[in-house]
Amino acid sequence: MEELPGALPSSQLLQQAFDHSVVGTVITDALQDDLPIVYVNPAFGRLTGYAAAEILGRNCRFLQGGDVRQPGVQAIRQAISQGQGVTVTLRNYRKDGTRFYNEVTLNPLHDETGRVTHYVGYQHDVTAREEAALQVARAHRLLYSTLERITDGFISLDRDLNVTYVNAAAARIPGMRPADLLGRNLIGTVSELADSAVVQALRDARESGKPLSVVGHLFGKWLDITTYPSEDGTSVLFKDITEHHQTQERLRSSEERFTKIFQAAPIAIIVSRVSDHHYIDANPEFFRQSGYTREEIIERSPVDLNIWADPLELEEIGRLLEQQGEVHNCEARFRLKSGSIADAVISIVPVQLGEEACWVTLVRDITTDKQARQQLEASEAQFRRVAAELQHTLDLSLDLIATVDANKCFLKVNAASQPILGYTPEELAGRPYLDFVHPDDWARTILEDLSITSGQSATAFQNRYIRKDGTVAWLEWASVMPPGDPLMYCVARDVTARRAAEEDQAFLASIVQTSRDAVLGVRLDGTIRAWNAGAERLYGYTAAEALGQTMTLIVPEELHAEEAEMLGRAGRGEWPSPFESVRVAKDGRRIPVFVSVSPILDVAGQVIGVSKIAQDISERQAAQVQIQTLNRDLQQQLRHLTGLREIDQMITSSQDLSLILARILDHVEQQLGANAATVLLLDPHTLNLEYAGTRGFAKSLQGSTLRLGTGLAGEVALNRQPLSLPDLSVASISPTWWEHLHQEGLMAYYGAPLMANGKVLGVLEVMHREPFDPSAVWLEMFGMLTGQAAIAIDNARLFRDLGQRNLELRLAYDETIEGWARALDLRDKETEGHSRRVTEMTVRLCRELGLSSEQLVDVRRGALLHDIGKMGIPDAVLLKPGKLTDEEWGLMKRHPDYAVNLLSPIRFLRTALDIPQYHHEKWDGSGYPLGLKGEAIPLTARAFAVVDVYDALTSDRPYRQGWSKARATEHIQHSAGTHFDPLVVEAFMQMLGS
Repeated sequence: MEELPGALPSSQLLQQAFDHSVVGTVITDALQDDLPIVYVNPAFGRLTGYAAAEILGRNCRFLQGGDVRQPGVQAIRQAISQGQGVTVTLRNYRKDGTRFYNEVTLNPLHDETGRVTHYVGYQHDVTAREEAALQVARAHRLLYSTLERITDGFISLDRDLNVTYVNAAAARIPGMRPADLLGRNLIGTVSELADSAVVQALRDARESGKPLSVVGHLFGKWLDITTYPSEDGTSVLFKDITEHHQTQERLRSSEERFTKIFQAAPIAIIVSRVSDHHYIDANPEFFRQSGYTREEIIERSPVDLNIWADPLELEEIGRLLEQQGEVHNCEARFRLKSGSIADAVISIVPVQLGEEACWVTLVRDITTDKQARQQLEASEAQFRRVAAELQHTLDLSLDLIATVDANKCFLKVNAASQPILGYTPEELAGRPYLDFVHPDDWARTILEDLSITSGQSATAFQNRYIRKDGTVAWLEWASVMPPGDPLMYCVARDVTARRAAEEDQAFLASIVQTSRDAVLGVRLDGTIRAWNAGAERLYGYTAAEALGQTMTLIVPEELHAEEAEMLGRAGRGEWPSPFESVRVAKDGRRIPVFVSVSPILDVAGQVIGVSKIAQDISERQAAQVQIQTLNRDLQQQLRHLTGLREIDQMITSSQDLSLILARILDHVEQQLGANAATVLLLDPHTLNLEYAGTRGFAKSLQGSTLRLGTGLAGEVALNRQPLSLPDLSVASISPTWWEHLHQEGLMAYYGAPLMANGKVLGVLEVMHREPFDPSAVWLEMFGMLTGQAAIAIDNARLFRDLGQRNLELRLAYDETIEGWARALDLRDKETEGHSRRVTEMTVRLCRELGLSSEQLVDVRRGALLHDIGKMGIPDAVLLKPGKLTDEEWGLMKRHPDYAVNLLSPIRFLRTALDIPQYHHEKWDGSGYPLGLKGEAIPLTARAFAVVDVYDALTSDRPYRQGWSKARATEHIQHSAGTHFDPLVVEAFMQMLGS
């Protein structure tokens, strides 16, 4: 079909838009099985890596490979089964095998009957979005899982001390559940904290901007509380150190008791160095009993003071100490300061005080009764028991407790070294602690050591140690070096898990806060407890305004039930599918959003709330509306094009003008929404307009006429211009014509002349029963239909005129041929009438042989002109009464060639040459001019040969009478198989018999 100028601007524009679109687009044929792809744009090829030739004719599911069990696939199938559009996200695979997430929007296209004919699919690569969502979900789960597994309590507060997160361990401290604290003010909910060290620590940390640790007694427990300030609030870590505190209290009490015992003991106690036997300390009872003062004995030996009354006893004690290492309850005599001798029972035990090996000598007057002795022994046993308990307590501590000597080596380490570092206390003792510090932390550790050595204590200093298995452990140290003491006393806590949790929390918080989507945490009662920056941007409420409010803050009233139902499902552990909804911003705007909901579980696996991620889909919905509008326009264009194509096909394949005009009027009704329409044809001779077709009129107008210039149609034809009357009630028209239109209930009129080659052929009228102002698209379509109608009328008239001319020409041809045949008969008087007879009989025989009407036309012409070649034979030969010579006979045999030479230049006679050229050929090959044999001779020539001989035998000649029909047919039957085709002879005999 040749396109009319300006006929398809919209479709061309759409084609270019699809071809240049960055969105992958395919169109599938819904009328074929398996919906094969019939169009694919370049963007789809770039998205999938396939060329168009590899895609066309296939179903889009080939992109899924073997990954066909996806929710989106079922959604597409359901939408197709219902003839509806759908948007889903699928896992697809490119030609190179790489996977990508494809957001597919599928829309159906309908024909004028409403039947779905095609589907348009738009493809978006949303891999980055989907993978980011998966990472965020994994990070959420990891953070909350970690926080819920740790044994320490953790609470996150906003700047107003409202609880934004609390794990189960923290909630158990005041005997509550996380749900009792979430979203509430910490101080208002837990009144015991109002004047506690916790509140002061929170304030101090917020003011200083640095972490702060305090120890407080709350809820009957001793807690190590560390606060971590941030821009949007404070996080608090609670560690229950009740057991540790009790241990420390017992140790302190033990030390106090020892000091009191030493000072208040009723027996004399004196401490001396092993190395030089000098006294280094003594208790008041010793001074009371001996009469010496402290200054008189310190740094002096027993020999110096001449205390031993019997030197032999001193030697025996020395021997026992050398053998046994200690002496118990040995009697000895001592010389007092006054010179008097006192009897006593002594016990000497070695002790290690710092780096000094010492003797502790217990001296009791033997005059002390037995009870006093037993009390002394009990006191000594108690001392040993306390020391053992203290060491046992240290070994049970989960924290690493160590003593470091002046050489920076571990002097003593408790049993916690093995679970924390993998080394036993024996493996660490005597080794420099820097051997186990991570090399990257050496400089910081040395500086911290220098600070402690200078008299400052270290709290919350963290560095890395290399475990025995090569892994890294983060330790948090608290160290002190008492003045004058060469030893450093250290306590280290393994904070590896805590640091990992803090990092996870920081990463998750960064992801949540930087997300462009609104991320909310909602308790099961609908209270908002988490609100990120994306939510602030989307809804307009700050976190301070939103936290603690219910979801009714942003959920419109008509969706409150939906929100409650969703929270109820989440509370039952269900995982709601993502859905589209509407939210209300602070300024009252209604925002369309795409919401994903996930349950939040506590450490026990119980649902405590939901996380909700809302994405603003305003732009996407606007794009969908635009796409739907474009689809409607495209469908309208397709209907228009289909109608024009149908009319065009009728014009090219049918000459029935009434059918074509009827179809044009059908399209005017269907596509232009007309209530009534007419086609009038102009008679160029009478100048009348005749109604050739109508639609929508109660009274038939078919066949009636109008004079040119009368009525609305006559005015349109006369002026050769369209006429638009949007409202006939205010138009200036003749009363008669107005009355006619009013009776039909018509209120608007539009008419246009049907013109071709500058001539008016008629008028196409469209009328509506309501006032109507045509749009540009309507006028464009109406113009196309008027053009098609004009072409149809012009073609019909051309066909009619051409048919008339062709008929006249064919009659002229046939009369000319018959004239040539009569001329031949006039030349040869003996064969007068022969051409006419053989022509009629040959046509009858060929019809019996099954030739078509078109072929019979050539048979008739060939039979009339079968001897036209004899015009080239001289009269002396042609009319010779006697027998021809061989030379003359050879000349006579050339007349078929003369016929070919004479007739072949005439184009319309070329298909009629078989009889003039081959009618003298014989079945057995003995004929002329070519000696053809059997079926190599054209069928029409074989048929004519039988008729020609039959007519020659049965016709009178001057030199003989004609044969009877019986004799002639007998001769013909006898010659079957030699001269004639047996089958043709059989058909000839049947024809004669009929």
